[in-house]
Amino acid sequence: MLKFGLIGEQFKVTQGSIIDYTFPETGELTIHSPKNSRASFQLLLQSDEEFLLAVTNKPAFWKQGPINTLRTEVVCDGLEAEQLLVGLMEDDDRQLKADPLLHQETIHVPAWQKQAVWVELKLPQKLPAGKYTGKVRVFSHKMFEDETLVGELPFTIQLHDVTLPEPNARTFYLDLWQHCSNIARKHEVKLWSDEHFTILDGYVESLAALGQKAISVIVSEIPWSGQRTFQDRPSESDLFEYSMVAIRRDRGGNFHYDYSAMDRYIELCLKHGIAEEIEVFGLCNIWLGPEGGFHAFPQLLDDIRLRYLDEATGTYRFIRELPQIEDYIRALEEHFAQEGLLSKVRVLADEPADTEIYLRRLAWLRQTAPRFLYKAAINHIEMLEEQPERLVDYVPMFPFLCHYAEELPQLREKIKGKFLYYVCCGPKRPNTFLCSPLAESRLIPILAAFMGLDGFLRWNYTVWPERPRESIIYRPAVFPAGDTNFVYPSNSGKPILSLRYKALERGIEDFELLKLVEERCSNWEQVTQEYYALILRELDLKLHHPEEYQKEPEELYSLLEADYEKARLRLLEALEEGV
Repeated sequence: MLKFGLIGEQFKVTQGSIIDYTFPETGELTIHSPKNSRASFQLLLQSDEEFLLAVTNKPAFWKQGPINTLRTEVVCDGLEAEQLLVGLMEDDDRQLKADPLLHQETIHVPAWQKQAVWVELKLPQKLPAGKYTGKVRVFSHKMFEDETLVGELPFTIQLHDVTLPEPNARTFYLDLWQHCSNIARKHEVKLWSDEHFTILDGYVESLAALGQKAISVIVSEIPWSGQRTFQDRPSESDLFEYSMVAIRRDRGGNFHYDYSAMDRYIELCLKHGIAEEIEVFGLCNIWLGPEGGFHAFPQLLDDIRLRYLDEATGTYRFIRELPQIEDYIRALEEHFAQEGLLSKVRVLADEPADTEIYLRRLAWLRQTAPRFLYKAAINHIEMLEEQPERLVDYVPMFPFLCHYAEELPQLREKIKGKFLYYVCCGPKRPNTFLCSPLAESRLIPILAAFMGLDGFLRWNYTVWPERPRESIIYRPAVFPAGDTNFVYPSNSGKPILSLRYKALERGIEDFELLKLVEERCSNWEQVTQEYYALILRELDLKLHHPEEYQKEPEELYSLLEADYEKARLRLLEALEEGV
């Protein structure tokens, strides 16, 4: 017996060791959307017999013999529809969770296993507002039989006369760090080669589609010490990130710096509209690990690792003298100035543990390169209290903001630049792990709006462990599955997007709608209060602290897609009314 139905985009298939015979409630869908967006939902199928599922009109046969082949197609008033098979990834609890949106056109589905198909229809800015009706059709055949229509599932798109800005013009400040060395490794191409940049183009394009604002450049060797993989021996994963600047020392003892790889990557990002910021890693707060050998220069204030080719000997060495390191930093500052990019540069520190040491490092950097501005991802209050000179952008961890909820407006007033927040391998909720409800990925930007912040930062995008298409489990005691990536590598060189990526994108759209309401509606305070009342079960931010109050997620915010869609509709109606 075959069952199939339409279900919302925040549904996530979970497949455990015990067969789940149940089929969730599905029904006819009505999707409300602004222009310059997308209408998305999932087709869910389940049968008591194995079948081959095809989302293509090309011929498809199962390699192990004659079984039913199901084919799906989507039609909707001339709109272009895309279908993507939703893949499963093993989570830390050994259950399979839906996440990657696969590029393949067919998939074998075992008996009783639920299989989802992601359906997406583009809604461009020029499309007239109004109602669009569509159908998902399911066909069946075995071997050389003629296809038969098994059933049709109707859906409706209500396109409102509201237009979202283009991704590069959106106000939400998204900062997902890029790890280009890992992309080269997983796609098996030479670092900074033409092949590497061809592949990077697809990843940068996927970031730009989210509205990414920051370009990540690395200017010294392994600033995170490979995420300290040595602490979990034996470790198969290689997570080292290498410098984009090549250094050589000529026979006369003079140093020369080749910025071509860094400049090419910056140019690539600018081409795609990622243009607000160039975040520089590798000059401040280098991660150490003396027990693993990752503390090379204890005589220096910071462990900046600058590798160079010594042309006199033909060997590679590391710069160990402070004046030579300072010359490199000054030359880097001057290069950004000559390229007209210096105002965009932020020298970033990732979770400095000791405020006093960090302030000493900042003072040294300011003296060495006085034109640089700084940014820090922080998890303690002292940094905000100190307000060191030229540290303009602050990114506290979410629990930090909950703890200081009452002081948040005053903290915001003190900050000269951007005020973002971040989550990483903690807290447990809200987060974007494989085990996290998709509602939490959508909630992340909504919380930024609720807290009055500019946006969101996360350290991951492509920090894959080994063989990420097979498993993204990596040191689960530290990094819950999904903590290291939002996308997956494909054999074609293009990124495989995920349900979590799509949910984050939807939340960013919600953030933009909230900002549009604030700009255009005289009753915006009432509208936004009604919106948050539908999403947040608890409006007191301090109660969201995951350790201090330990409330269950559903006590703090809704996990129901219907609530998010109802809240979104309230914003769309307010904008159309223009009151």
